[in-house]
Amino acid sequence: MRRSAMLLFFPLLLGGCATSDHGWTGSGAEPFNQAMADCKGRTAALGGKPERRFAIDTCMAGKGWTPPER
Repeated sequence: MRRSAMLLFFPLLLGGCATSDHGWTGSGAEPFNQAMADCKGRTAALGGKPERRFAIDTCMAGKGWTPPER
């Protein structure tokens, strides 16, 4: 009985966090595609790749997303 309850509860627990196929995680975050499109648009004028990645990560964090480990 206890094992059955755990098998049912564990997937629900994992489903409580929003995830994307890119490794970003967010709980109660703005929809990923919408947030990423907005952040990419806001950072399009930045020249260097490291600067833009940092700006996108910062923007996404403001929308409730945590970047993947790099």
